[in-house]
Amino acid sequence: MPYQRASSRAPETVIQEWRGTCSGKHYLLDRIFKEEGMESKVIMCTHRFTEETTANYPHALREVVAQRPVPDVHTYIRLKTDAGWMTVDATWPAKAAPLGMTVNSEFRPGQDMTLACSPIETFEVPEGQDPQGFKEELIERFCGSQSDDRDRFINRMGEWLSKYTS
Repeated sequence: MPYQRASSRAPETVIQEWRGTCSGKHYLLDRIFKEEGMESKVIMCTHRFTEETTANYPHALREVVAQRPVPDVHTYIRLKTDAGWMTVDATWPAKAAPLGMTVNSEFRPGQDMTLACSPIETFEVPEGQDPQGFKEELIERFCGSQSDDRDRFINRMGEWLSKYTS
């Protein structure tokens, strides 16, 4: 599935528009896992897009992080399997691997996938709380005055990736 913002992060919208960012894709996976009777948890972590983490990005995006790192909140899943809890991260599409993105193209039960970022602080979405509402609170706290810069960066990143991965 391409990495690009859908009009909503609701699982139905992500499927209908066949695109999503980390949050939309992982809210969908969480629902699928739970409908299959599996135990899963939505996890979020703070991180920053930096010159080091965007070395393969286009010049226009690298210029942004050269001025100052762009804060973000990443979403992924923890899934309980027979082999124990594992990390599931389906953020980047397989076609993004040649662009230097961390792609997890195989699912091996019990084996952690590589996260699409380098976490600073990790949070489990509290039981019964709306994951998107929780994420928006984290974005406000972590990104603060850079929230608009973050949104612009993610939109531009999605546009760049869609050219190569759609």
